[in-house]
Amino acid sequence: MSRFKPPSAEELAARGLAPDGTPLKAATKRVRARNDDGTLKADDPSTPDVNEAWEEKPVKKRGRPAKKKDS
Repeated sequence: MSRFKPPSAEELAARGLAPDGTPLKAATKRVRARNDDGTLKADDPSTPDVNEAWEEKPVKKRGRPAKKKDS
């Protein structure tokens, strides 16, 4: 039996969590967009509301490093 109350929906939302405790949006990082040959993409000035030079990529979740075995 815990003496602590579970967090309210407002507290979870302030932390960026859904009421069930899962993250609201996946972690993304803004990186420069690249062409097929690896060069950086330029922004198209004819589309002022869209920036083609940047794109959102998901952040890879880093795991724990493997334990070293002593021989």
